[in-house]
Amino acid sequence: MKRKKRRARTKAEIITAVLYGIFGLLVAGVLYGAGRGAYALMGETVGNHYYATLAEKAAPSDTVDFAQLAKINPEVRGWVRLSDTAVNLPIVKTTDNSYYLDHRFDEVKNKLGTPFIDAGNVGDFSDRHTIIYGHALSSGSMFGSLWEYENPNYFMRHPEIQLFLPDGTQKTLSIFACSRVDGTRGAMPISFSTEQDFLSFIEELRAVSAFTSNVKVTSSDRIVTFCVVLPDGGEGRLLLSCKLTESSGVTIGDTAVQPPAQTTQAPPEATQSPEETPQG
Repeated sequence: MKRKKRRARTKAEIITAVLYGIFGLLVAGVLYGAGRGAYALMGETVGNHYYATLAEKAAPSDTVDFAQLAKINPEVRGWVRLSDTAVNLPIVKTTDNSYYLDHRFDEVKNKLGTPFIDAGNVGDFSDRHTIIYGHALSSGSMFGSLWEYENPNYFMRHPEIQLFLPDGTQKTLSIFACSRVDGTRGAMPISFSTEQDFLSFIEELRAVSAFTSNVKVTSSDRIVTFCVVLPDGGEGRLLLSCKLTESSGVTIGDTAVQPPAQTTQAPPEATQSPEETPQG
């Protein structure tokens, strides 16, 4: 039996088939992008709910239950709170600057990560300069509120951040500078060879600050800097620098000169947008 000859497709039919193929690929791309966006949003929602619940259980008022927190994660080193914002979070420290970029406090993988102290620091805020890294989302999640300090009026309304430590003491972080720095910036010092080196570093921070602060920092003081990704997608990072004081206003200081200057490398992942970080 003779097989029927296959009819040659017309030029119009070929063009139509190609267009349908392109359309199918575009639809698939849109669906994939929507799926990724939904997945990212779910990761942020789950992370936010986790930290809100953790704060309700472990830090409901002006006290923090570090015994409870240590059972969840023994690497806890503190708790920070900025009134009327989402900054009500634990601080951890481990041996590298990458793990907590995408792991929650309970070590479950999540895009929000956990605020962490630089691996080069001691971790008990006894260093002349302690650096804390964390994500800042445009929704205000995690350290998202900190980029608001580029507005001097915001600084006037929120001049201090509360810091709770595992030994039961409460400190005050008196903010004195806020600035954007180049995303490729190599290192920030955590200790200084001389007192003058320390004071020169303070003046560098003040010189590029978005506002002028009356907070006086002397050679015997200790400072804490929050280093966060910018939520607007801009390059670089935001540095919010604070003077560490007792809640009563007495400076926690050390008049001794620190050992020769050490520097610490910011985690390379911290220059990425939080939305680009793997989540779960």
